Amino acid sequence: MKTIERLLLSLLLLLGFALVVADVAAREIPPREVAPNDESEYRRFTLENGLRVILLSDPKLNKSSASMVVGVGSLSDPRERFGLAHFLEHMLFLGTEKYPDESEYGNYLKTNGGYSNAYTARDHTNYHFEIRHEAFEGAIDRFAQFFIAPLFTPEFTEREINAVHSEYQKNLESDNWREFQLTLSLLRPDHPANKFNIGNRDTLGGTTQDELKKFYREHYSANQMVLALVGKDSLDQMEAWTREYFSAIENRELPDLTFPSDLLEPMSKLRVAYVEPVKDMRQLSLAFPLPGTRAQWPHKNSELIGFFLGYEGEGSLLSALKAEGLATSLGAGSNNESFDYGFFGADIGLTPLGLEKQDRVLELFFAAIAEMKRSGFPRYLFEERKALARLNERYADKGEGADRAVGLANAAREYGLEVAERVGYLWLEPDPAGYAALLDRLVPENMLVVVSAKGVPTDRTEPYFGTKYSYSEIEGPRFQALKNPPRVAAIHLPKPNPFIPKQAELLALRPVRLIDEPGTSLYYLQDIEFERPMVAQIHRFVLPRSMGTLENAVLLRFYEACVNEALNEISYAAATAGLNVSVAAALEGVFVAIGGYDESADRLMEAVTANLLDFELSEERFEAIKDRLVRGLRNFPRADAWQILLETRRAAVREFHFRPDEQLAFAEGVTLADVRAFAGRLFARGRLESLVHGNVDAAQAIASTRAVAETLRHTPASADDLLRRRLLQQPAGESLVTTEKFVVNNSAYRQEFMLGDDEPEIRAATLALSNFMGEPFYGEMRTRQQLGYIVFGGAGPEEKTNFAYFIIQSGDHPADELQKRAEAFIAGLPEMLKTVPDDAWQMIIEGVRAELEEKDKTIAERANRLFGLAYDYAGDWNRRAATLAALDGLTRERAVEILQAAFDPKSMRKRTFLGFSRDHEPAAPIEPSFTERGSWKAAREYR
Repeated sequence: MKTIERLLLSLLLLLGFALVVADVAAREIPPREVAPNDESEYRRFTLENGLRVILLSDPKLNKSSASMVVGVGSLSDPRERFGLAHFLEHMLFLGTEKYPDESEYGNYLKTNGGYSNAYTARDHTNYHFEIRHEAFEGAIDRFAQFFIAPLFTPEFTEREINAVHSEYQKNLESDNWREFQLTLSLLRPDHPANKFNIGNRDTLGGTTQDELKKFYREHYSANQMVLALVGKDSLDQMEAWTREYFSAIENRELPDLTFPSDLLEPMSKLRVAYVEPVKDMRQLSLAFPLPGTRAQWPHKNSELIGFFLGYEGEGSLLSALKAEGLATSLGAGSNNESFDYGFFGADIGLTPLGLEKQDRVLELFFAAIAEMKRSGFPRYLFEERKALARLNERYADKGEGADRAVGLANAAREYGLEVAERVGYLWLEPDPAGYAALLDRLVPENMLVVVSAKGVPTDRTEPYFGTKYSYSEIEGPRFQALKNPPRVAAIHLPKPNPFIPKQAELLALRPVRLIDEPGTSLYYLQDIEFERPMVAQIHRFVLPRSMGTLENAVLLRFYEACVNEALNEISYAAATAGLNVSVAAALEGVFVAIGGYDESADRLMEAVTANLLDFELSEERFEAIKDRLVRGLRNFPRADAWQILLETRRAAVREFHFRPDEQLAFAEGVTLADVRAFAGRLFARGRLESLVHGNVDAAQAIASTRAVAETLRHTPASADDLLRRRLLQQPAGESLVTTEKFVVNNSAYRQEFMLGDDEPEIRAATLALSNFMGEPFYGEMRTRQQLGYIVFGGAGPEEKTNFAYFIIQSGDHPADELQKRAEAFIAGLPEMLKTVPDDAWQMIIEGVRAELEEKDKTIAERANRLFGLAYDYAGDWNRRAATLAALDGLTRERAVEILQAAFDPKSMRKRTFLGFSRDHEPAAPIEPSFTERGSWKAAREYR
């Protein structure tokens, strides 16, 4: 379980004012847009106990899912028990009267290919899961008991406080969390938002079972809950399950929670907080109080304002900031923390010059606001957004699994059952007056500024995260200048978007064609299933093996950033019109992918390919990009401990892989001229691999691929000369060990055991063993031994191998202690598997089967899968069927044999990666087998 809180400063500062509530019931809402093959059905009702329910039945879903949202969050924590709502969220997973075993729920989900989680937000808590269809009823039964008869077993109270504390420790050096908590401390002291919402041992220590039950009774009531069930079962069946399993939730007739809106007083001063971050970063964050705006959803006023301020195309605020060398990124938008208050926020990534000229950055921001006011309500933008929303409601992928259920439950609570699945797509009527009123709230008097950068002046310390900061309230010229900013000609409303589709018609089935030439390959498949007017194009340029150097890895990183920056205005406009473009460059190759409405795809591809060899970028823009990239590399030692080990693992196992800290020295010397020269030779030799899928005919697919190939003008490279990254080969009985010292406050352990090569039986066994091992490892290491918040166990593939893996991150225990305890448990897994009952083993197998039989949900998703089969697995189109056939013959005894061979000292191929926090030392000296990267790897074999 993890707590999801709004992490950025812009999520906090609020000041309420009266709203005109939209009367949705009296409003004419157009019928739902439905694609030709859309078989989804919805049903909405309220149980006699007051529980509101929304059901979604769709036979094309791969998994069933559920979400329960409860109308209480961290805003309701008692002052003497910060983090109590979050702690209660954790405790509900640890046994109920009907299912008292604390691992029952997790084991049931995991063995059935499922997943569960929960989060505590400001005004609500959300619990959710997903699972294979056949096990849905059993999961519903177990899930419902959370809200009927949880145990709050005293034995687990202290243990789970440790889990919450570990989660807190995990976030201690997260700059987002540090800034978030600091901003809370700047709010009105007696406001419910001014709290420490995660909780730790100090705030939760001594919490009793009675306290948990009291909070539960005071806030958990059927009339304050909304349930979403999503699956392929009929609506009648899901309604019957709902009435059977959820009617027993008690209705305590609790009133809706309300919160004051006066977090800050309006002030004729510039409020600025300076924060010393952990990582090397420069960010300016703005936050403005807003009323709760959920009731104004039909007008989309806040979306329009956020669209303009966050726009990245021609005439945008970001383009103006970049032109003056002040910023590299900008995000803006609104959000509501409760029904009573909200905010509008912006986060601007600064260049060194932008940090120096903060006042100019603020001046340009308010110049953009002034331009919006002068231009009046942008009706054409409203109509563009409305037209695209209607297309998206009909054709866009709506997602599935737990995310789909969470979205439905939250939307039903916030906007009502009747529009829950549609609220994002409905732009019902323009509201110029409401739009202007909202703009009037974006004024200096209502603003708080937070500047995060190394070396800023600080004279205070935030108590929970230890953040160094200072706070000032500045009046006079600096404040007055923001009230009347000069007009900036470079900032104006977006022009009409040329990528908005004018039509959306489906093509008839056409024959398939294929290009197979020395330098170019194309696979093409017309869509006959999804029936969407969309296309996905994927092009990968594979480099020659001679490119596999650290220097080229760094230059590819810079090349990718430069091309994307040059394309930013075009790609942003395309994204707002339902077209996505992705350009990525690494030693694996240069990828260009486009997906979305087919009518505009070729126009976008032409614009993209024009920048691949010769991009337009100023020296100032490049220096800003370089600063961002170098700071990212420099910040790598401050990453989460388990993620640092992941990079160590990749460097040890993969051919031509270089950790970020290895890349830093070369990156610091890269120039724009270097990158331009690199772009000029990048496509000299190699192979273009392409796939086109969707609502286009064969001639269009060939034309698109030929256009890319003609732009690159490359010389073919032989198959043996192409850079296909290979993996380290370990002989039987070899153990690889790495150790390192971290500068962060957590230690980490990662261990892997090779299960076998890429053949159907091993693939099937890997998936089954992953379902078997994950939950018991988590339950023992995290729940019982309380080693840390980050605990993972499972198995998976990489290239032509399959392996089991175990991960623990801890702020309390050194890495060798984590290894010792984990290995003691891991050694018993084969015997544990032997005792798994037949029905439980069959449940594991069925969970794997459901995973393998998952259907592609979108044209883009299918294109990516087909691309991998075509080029990474040499056209092994029967791969899934072969794995399913192997699964049919996989016995528990054979799975035990595979696991025993993986753990047997004579046959095992083991990899152990240990990282010690700045405060931890190994109990005894450890001799690593992987020390100096270059010489060690030079003697190894790769395949």
